[in-house]
Amino acid sequence: MNVLTPKPSVSAQLLQKYRLDIVGGKYPPGGQFPTVRALAYEESVNPNTMQRAMSQLEGEGLRITNRTAGRTVTEDITVLEQLRLRL
Repeated sequence: MNVLTPKPSVSAQLLQKYRLDIVGGKYPPGGQFPTVRALAYEESVNPNTMQRAMSQLEGEGLRITNRTAGRTVTEDITVLEQLRLRL
């Protein structure tokens, strides 16, 4: 990093961490994703900050909200392969 390159926000850093965790298999396709509060506690950040990162994951199609099963990692292999290629 130099003076002209700003440091990524905390939510952007968290987003990148969870992208890598998904690709790396910590959270397998179709697997349960922890709650925002649990993740915020684990990472020692404000729940609102964690919610921003989780909303972005949902926007990218990596985290899916199921009415009865909570939130899970997508089972869409195409989305996961595109993420692997980007990273």
